Amino acid sequence: AHTRPASPCGDIPPETVIDTFYRSGYNGIAITNHFFCDLFSRYYHAKDKQEVLDKYLSDYYKARQEGEKVGMKVYLGAELRWQSTGNNDYLLFGIDEHMLSDIYDYMSADPATFVRDCKSEKSFFLQAHPFREDMTRFDPALLDGEEVFNLHPNHNSAIAFADQFAEQHHKIKTMGTDYHHEGHHNLCSTRTKILPKDSFELASTLKANDFIFEMTGSIILP
Repeated sequence: AHTRPASPCGDIPPETVIDTFYRSGYNGIAITNHFFCDLFSRYYHAKDKQEVLDKYLSDYYKARQEGEKVGMKVYLGAELRWQSTGNNDYLLFGIDEHMLSDIYDYMSADPATFVRDCKSEKSFFLQAHPFREDMTRFDPALLDGEEVFNLHPNHNSAIAFADQFAEQHHKIKTMGTDYHHEGHHNLCSTRTKILPKDSFELASTLKANDFIFEMTGSIILP
């Protein structure tokens, strides 16, 4: 899910996002707000790295605090974008605040450099909605997975092509609501045997490919 104000494309504040998903029966949620250089300068108007991190993490901390109140796990994630690859977005799970600081230092480089020099073995890195109209496919050898089922209702993510691509390259498939706006919250979920305790355990579960999907009541085997 994306939250506002950390992601300018999101409409809903973090506390409301948690309350909405919790009331719909979710046990956990990953907050994957956008993280890229233009966002830092043009929207955050941040003067330095610490100001960027403070503004970015503020939404996550608010979501986590609300999650603790109601008994819902909130996982830190990020949706990364590098200027060198245009509008291509990449989801990252299995991170903490200290790692996010290191990631910031690589946002002026490119995703291949990030994977080679910065990405942790504990993390799970995938390309988000790789078959939307303005996307180009990143080298699958450098990815842990592909987001196949992106259920944002305002975008055509060409799910069949994404699924075919993931199959051809033997990539782990993921599903997500890509939540931004009111009314888009209860479209799908990832079902796991055990609720991950933190972002790292979530990444480990994804790497193990030990999950199934649910889409509005229908079970899907990835």
